[in-house]
Amino acid sequence: MHRKKKKTFVRAVFVYLLLTTGLWMFLNSYSNSYNRLSVEKLSPASLIISEDKAQLKILNQEFTFGTDALLPESKLYYVLYVISPDEVHFVSDIFSLSDHIIG
Repeated sequence: MHRKKKKTFVRAVFVYLLLTTGLWMFLNSYSNSYNRLSVEKLSPASLIISEDKAQLKILNQEFTFGTDALLPESKLYYVLYVISPDEVHFVSDIFSLSDHIIG
């Protein structure tokens, strides 16, 4: 029984790596081909985060997300903090302390 779970896990990891590598190769090859044929340069993906929104660009498509739910005053932030593992709490505490020390 233990062997079957291990095989299933290995297969799932393999499929995940195969899909993500294939997607990465597609994005890079598409942007390289586009950049050779056009004067306008295209990046495969970019993420721009400002105070009130996050902007994700994949090839020529643009997606904008509001970041209001991730503010510490938000109820969703509290729920995510409570259900997150202790390692995430530790890292977020270190980042918040370093922000006070540096800034």
